[in-house]
Amino acid sequence: MFRRRKSDGSESRGWGRPGRSFPTRLESADRGLCFDALFTYHWVQDQAPGTTLVHGDAVARSLLRDRAAAVVRDCPLGLPADAEAAVNSVLSAEIRTDPRLVITGSVRLGVAEADLLRVRQREQAAEQLRLAAAVESARLEILRVTLLDRRLGIAWWIDKYADLQFATGDPAAKAASVLEAFHTLETAMRGDAARAEPDEASVIRGYVEQLLATLADPASGKRAIELLETVLRTLSQPSLPVGREQSA
Repeated sequence: MFRRRKSDGSESRGWGRPGRSFPTRLESADRGLCFDALFTYHWVQDQAPGTTLVHGDAVARSLLRDRAAAVVRDCPLGLPADAEAAVNSVLSAEIRTDPRLVITGSVRLGVAEADLLRVRQREQAAEQLRLAAAVESARLEILRVTLLDRRLGIAWWIDKYADLQFATGDPAAKAASVLEAFHTLETAMRGDAARAEPDEASVIRGYVEQLLATLADPASGKRAIELLETVLRTLSQPSLPVGREQSA
């Protein structure tokens, strides 16, 4: 059995009982993860004639929750102290959104250990993706610099396709083909990007990046030749039609 609380008449006089509190959860900037929030609050009903307020406490809670949620949705879950300070900074001003009552309050924010673990796992996964992207970018940049090096580029190219040059068939013809392909690609990459329209330049850059990535794979020689032909066809066009989709 619950003991019936004796009424002090404050509700009928339009005053919320001091020291009220309620728990709730507020979504953070980390999608799907929430802060544990404990609000302490007080509200006073406006005594203006003609105003009525039946469920003042429910209204006060809703307005407090909405005001805090608008702040913490931009706060990372791993920084509860910063989020709490930001919310209480906003709650330091009286809430008068509803003209029937005035609300004051504060909040304490916490984070469950299970949610903190999920945050750390997400951060680690994101860091691994950033590192992988950085490694790939660095690898492609090394390939680009090597290919365009006037002293080492041709040597790197010949060494890469040495097996192709001396396979069955005329080695001289194959060597000439390899050298021609290198000079064609080098010329394309050194071309004046200013003469290309912005969309065309981005398409060419995409092809060149694919080509560099393909060159890093010894088993993709045929794909490299196809991409090279695509780059040459693109460069030979006076301009790219607007809205036309390009595919490698």
